[in-house]
Amino acid sequence: MSDTVRKHKEFLFPAVATYYKEPLALVRGEGMYVWDEEGDKYLDCFGGVLTISVGHANPAVVNAEVEQLKRISHTSTLFPHHNHSDLAEKMAEITPGRLKKSFFTSTGTEADDTAVLAAKMHTGRHEIVVLRHSYSGRSATALSAMGHAPWRPTAAPVAGFVHAHAPYCYRCPFHMTYPSCGLKCAEDIKELIETTTTGKIAAFMAEPILGVGGFIVPPPGYFEKAVSIAREHGGLFIADEVQTGFGRTGTKWFGIEHWDVEPDIMTCAKGMGNGAPRGGHHRYPRSRR
Repeated sequence: MSDTVRKHKEFLFPAVATYYKEPLALVRGEGMYVWDEEGDKYLDCFGGVLTISVGHANPAVVNAEVEQLKRISHTSTLFPHHNHSDLAEKMAEITPGRLKKSFFTSTGTEADDTAVLAAKMHTGRHEIVVLRHSYSGRSATALSAMGHAPWRPTAAPVAGFVHAHAPYCYRCPFHMTYPSCGLKCAEDIKELIETTTTGKIAAFMAEPILGVGGFIVPPPGYFEKAVSIAREHGGLFIADEVQTGFGRTGTKWFGIEHWDVEPDIMTCAKGMGNGAPRGGHHRYPRSRR
């Protein structure tokens, strides 16, 4: 066992798991490859934790970060900075629909938390529809929204989240087949809201592709129907683009653009910073209502 691995096991929380009996201690990366302490080279198929979008040590990214650090390391948002406002302007340009206002964070967890809070504050309601098999982050709020039992908190979970069936065609919870199913998984959201909530929700929050749940791609028409039902019950639509955003799905900047819906709020992180801790939540300047 290397000294790095020994210290990892001795001094870090057990939650910082490696998943491997003999984990690799990585020392550097370049493009799509990483090297361990022994000098062995590996193809990085994971990209950190789905964060590396344009390669390790990308010169353009590294040079921009170094030049910025030479100028100023940190300012409060009480002081406007052109990088901050320029990025917000760019986000308004590339995000779908009428999304315009940005709030930047360090992580996807913070972005999702902020989006949930914004939806609650705007609607005056507290109940949020989320999906089974979903992943939202590691705060108390995000873990309560989680669609995986092993991740959910055992003490004092945040109230108000109800979990709809995931649009999981390969393992359909209704034992039906698309398209003859009539998008039963989306239709079921109506009954979920009317039987397990007050009937008026704050939001429906979903990943365009459920990443941790197994890269589950919803079928055509799913989001159009699910979002329509959510809005009929007073809810906003939060598109969680933390894993799917910034070109991850191929021909679109954001995953939700593969469906004919506009999010009221969108969150992103991971690929947004190519490994640097950056995230954001983006919303309409004013609600459609």
